Amino acid sequence: MEFFKRSINFNNITKLVIASIVLKIVYLFFAYFTIGNSSTLSIDGYIDITKRNDTGWYEKIATNWYPKITDVKDLGYNNGPDFKQSEWAFFPLYPAMNRVCIKYLNIDFNTSGFFWTLIFSTLAFIGFYKFCEFYLNDSKKALYISLVFMLFPFHYYFSMMYTEAIFFTFLIFSFISIHTGKYKYIPLLIVPLVLIRPNGVIALVPLYFYYLERNGILSKKHFNLSLLLSRRIILQSFLFLSGAIVFLLYCVYQKYMTGYYSAFSIAQAGWYKEFMFPLLALFRRSDFASQFNSVYTIAIILLSVFSWKRFSISLNILIWTTILLPLCSGSVTSMPRYISVIFPISLIIGEWMYSSKIKYSALSLLLVLQLFVFYYWLIYHPFSY
Repeated sequence: MEFFKRSINFNNITKLVIASIVLKIVYLFFAYFTIGNSSTLSIDGYIDITKRNDTGWYEKIATNWYPKITDVKDLGYNNGPDFKQSEWAFFPLYPAMNRVCIKYLNIDFNTSGFFWTLIFSTLAFIGFYKFCEFYLNDSKKALYISLVFMLFPFHYYFSMMYTEAIFFTFLIFSFISIHTGKYKYIPLLIVPLVLIRPNGVIALVPLYFYYLERNGILSKKHFNLSLLLSRRIILQSFLFLSGAIVFLLYCVYQKYMTGYYSAFSIAQAGWYKEFMFPLLALFRRSDFASQFNSVYTIAIILLSVFSWKRFSISLNILIWTTILLPLCSGSVTSMPRYISVIFPISLIIGEWMYSSKIKYSALSLLLVLQLFVFYYWLIYHPFSY
């Protein structure tokens, strides 16, 4: 593929793929020794441990699709202990991918989900490695940082039947296409990006800023208006509209099916989410998961503040929008999931670890920490939401 013509290190990619496979085997044996039985050590056993929490919603949508709504309450609401949740809180690409496989390949959701998870978790790790290789111009360091990314606590989500791996794959390859000047791939990447998660359309902003930076139009020190208004830049900028247009078309579809253009936003009420100033979402609840997620989020915020000078405007926009927008919903639930796709954070942590004297021992520690939090996923604990 043309994406990979520039300075490919297939040896490192092979190592990364092998590491990804080995990690999944580690998940399987860890599940066997902690909660499983002999049936856990099988393909069906592995599929079972990758299905938790929101996966049930994806399966329901893939099987039955989205329901027609005539009463706004059916979208989702909360009233004290009384609440209702609906499929409309979830974006359509991942369920649609599985629905197509179920219908045309005559397979069940488990097989389809297993197939897509293997593909996109591998692509996500490869994409992160390729970006680091281009960004750092150091393949050895890029491989190490990619292992940090793979083993980082909560990044087990990339190997589960969730949308993290798919979202990140399209996001990171969008950055790669811009970095390498392969602009013709932009529509092919950002269209699925906006249909996989609500923040996909927001990701168009840092992507476009990254495009401006790579073309010498924007930096922290200058802005070239005349170059921005050049014919070439204007025509290439239209490529980024493809994602926004598809998102608007999905809003029209929501209007047709529910009577509301932003049904996905209304449906968030079923998960007790409400708009507020982002920092007010911290420490709102006293349970362990909420308290930990609040502390974890603050730690990432502080790291982002101290790393401001290290990254360009575009990457800082990516960091802050990914952190603050979920907090605006008034909840810290799933913050580790949102944070997992902020690859500049993994990059800066990986660089710091690479420079340490115990960098390889540190990888083992990361694996232990990841398995520790993975245990909560296995037992369906709210900490894994």
